[in-house]
Amino acid sequence: MLTNVFEIRKKIIEAYGQYEYIIVPAFKFAVAFLLILMINNHIGFNLGLTNKLLGVIIALICTLVPVNFMAGIMVILVLAHLYTLSLETMILAGVIFLLMFLLYFRFSPKDTIMILLLPLAFAVRVEYSIPVIAGLLFAPGSAVGVGFGVIIVKYLSYVEQNKAVLGNSEIGPATVDNFRNIVDAFLQNRSMWIMAAAFAAATIVVYFIRRLETAHSWTIAIIVGTMVELFVLLFGDMQYDTNIDLTKVFIGVFLSILVELVVQFFCFMVDYTRIESVQFEDDDYYYYVKAVPKVTVSDSLRTVKTFSTSENSGAGLNDR
Repeated sequence: MLTNVFEIRKKIIEAYGQYEYIIVPAFKFAVAFLLILMINNHIGFNLGLTNKLLGVIIALICTLVPVNFMAGIMVILVLAHLYTLSLETMILAGVIFLLMFLLYFRFSPKDTIMILLLPLAFAVRVEYSIPVIAGLLFAPGSAVGVGFGVIIVKYLSYVEQNKAVLGNSEIGPATVDNFRNIVDAFLQNRSMWIMAAAFAAATIVVYFIRRLETAHSWTIAIIVGTMVELFVLLFGDMQYDTNIDLTKVFIGVFLSILVELVVQFFCFMVDYTRIESVQFEDDDYYYYVKAVPKVTVSDSLRTVKTFSTSENSGAGLNDR
């Protein structure tokens, strides 16, 4: 049974390698289009930008550009919608995005996809998997992107919930006061800061644990990273009374662990029963290397047919 599972894994990986030129653009289109739908549904204040055909065109453009440019396109859409609501909300969002890009591109510019996937993960209740996966696959600098991702999602959620109040302001003498009120409400959102801290801490912890030479380091990293998320969230709730819904948290954590295990299955599967220790040397050093082989399976469906010399001769005579 286990062999069959590994054979399926092997075939999926081989199919991805063979059809990567189709799968990657299709994946980028799906992510971009789903993000556009979420933006339109939650903060679609500019009705001209909510046209589905326009969304399809923008998603198609996203398939042709790098992921970092895709993120920039999404930022422009968000700012355009917020400007339609009020100038103050757009300015604060612009400051957040600017800080994110300045810090993020300084530390970890190659994993923008995790920031783009975070809003989708929130939508399907697997948001707790994103920091763990970021720690498993990327660098510790991913903590910056993941933390800012949480801040952006929570800020847009705040704007959606308070759009009736935020949309009644007009540009004038009261603009500064309105902006100050929005900033104060944003900074006092303790649940947002606690979740951002939990996700950032989990990303860093997972990264350093999965790099240890300990057997099953990835599994240990997943378990410890999940515990760090829960600890920070629960501690923050007790300290600041954020009234988090524990039922939703534990359901989200359970679903996230399933996603993390799938990622581990495809990206890191080794056979710890066949660990080998290798020693070699050069003119200056002795080297001691511990090699852990990846899990591989032979293709059980492959068959080899042999022909004897007599059969080949007979076939040749019959042909004559």
